[in-house]
Amino acid sequence: MNKRTLLALTAASAMAFTAAGAQAQEWPNDTVTLVVPFTPGGSNDIIARYLAQELSDSMGQSVIVENRAGAGGSIGAAYVAAAEADGYTFLFTSGSIATSAAVREVPFDVTTDFAGVSRVATAPFVIVTREDLGASNVEELVGMAKEQPGELFYGSAGIGDSSHMATALFEQAAGIEMELTPYQGIAPAQVDLAGGRLDLIITTVASLTGSPAEGLPRLAYTTEERMESAPDMPTVMESGIDYSTEVWWGVFAPAATDDAIVDTMNAAIETALEDEAFKTFIADAGAQATPSSPAALTETLLDDYAQWTTIVETLGIGD
Repeated sequence: MNKRTLLALTAASAMAFTAAGAQAQEWPNDTVTLVVPFTPGGSNDIIARYLAQELSDSMGQSVIVENRAGAGGSIGAAYVAAAEADGYTFLFTSGSIATSAAVREVPFDVTTDFAGVSRVATAPFVIVTREDLGASNVEELVGMAKEQPGELFYGSAGIGDSSHMATALFEQAAGIEMELTPYQGIAPAQVDLAGGRLDLIITTVASLTGSPAEGLPRLAYTTEERMESAPDMPTVMESGIDYSTEVWWGVFAPAATDDAIVDTMNAAIETALEDEAFKTFIADAGAQATPSSPAALTETLLDDYAQWTTIVETLGIGD
């Protein structure tokens, strides 16, 4: 390589670096999209829309939610993984991104295609049944399932999503067998539960809020101990079943997104989560605001994927 070529390459690299830095400094100067990989009405959608409004107010730029549902959240996740890494397309999702990838072949690499931005919240699940199921507590539900193996139907937001995996774990822990009916999001499952076409779902309080299933019987939370916000609601553990699990929600960017943009978005999310109105909203949804660093969210995703891959193999779930 001659001196002239070397100087040209060095100049080109410097220009590219300068352009990337300028882009990060100017960001955002256009509409930012949070892609939710589930249908409207579920917990992902509800929390994402509240967050989008908070971010719009704080950043002075429109932040919108776009629903791209299907395949347990894989369609929306794949869309973001392939999107231009310019800071205008983000993924708002739950831990389902890890469970779906553990269960089936997905059109993205969960270990390399995303950059963590920030965790937003964590929450337990709650067991909800149809009105006339006839089980008033976990013990009665388990007894019914053992008397009728494979005859109780539960819904999930898709094969491999967090609600599916939470229920599969419950089946294993309780020694029961139920039948899965997957949907493209938890909202349509709640409609069928309210209509008596499903027997139960294991979902979040956030997804139940304002849904047709909001007033249906709730048997127990999936926390290890009773929640301070609902001291009268028992846990599954209290029924003698060794079972507890929770769900998290977070924001991801395409892997090649500039670190400066990721850091700016992280700071904006943390600021939004410090807002008292947002804290109240999250608490009312049965969740807790738990912002994190980008690196911490990426680590959570990788750890969850490894853990769920092992669990899926043990339970014999998936492709």
